[in-house]
Amino acid sequence: MVVDDSLQFASAVAQFLALNGDFEVLASASSGGEALARADAERPDLMFIDVSMPGMNGYAVVSLIKEREAAPKIVMMTLENSEERRIGAMAAGADAFLLKEDFARGLPAVVEMLFGASQARTKPCCVKLSPG
Repeated sequence: MVVDDSLQFASAVAQFLALNGDFEVLASASSGGEALARADAERPDLMFIDVSMPGMNGYAVVSLIKEREAAPKIVMMTLENSEERRIGAMAAGADAFLLKEDFARGLPAVVEMLFGASQARTKPCCVKLSPG
């Protein structure tokens, strides 16, 4: 699942994942509240969550999702490369941190780190674009 208030970025991530063929496309969300509801409904294995969103920020979303039973792996994403963002992501409970500009290049290593080499090319991810 991709959680980002930028439909343009969420669309680019979905297209990248679909073109790589290693991911099952399930859901996306453009706000924290929507992410919480969709995570309950879809039960994703992996979520990509933007740090900065209006209303409920990514840190709050990650904290709430990680409190749930069988919580998915979570990769926090941001445009801002700062130690503060990285520390905040880990403190919230994120499993990994990835700069948006490094998404395509960094994704294989992140998936391998989170799921192991044997599943790095087969583990499903949740991404499906929904209007608005």
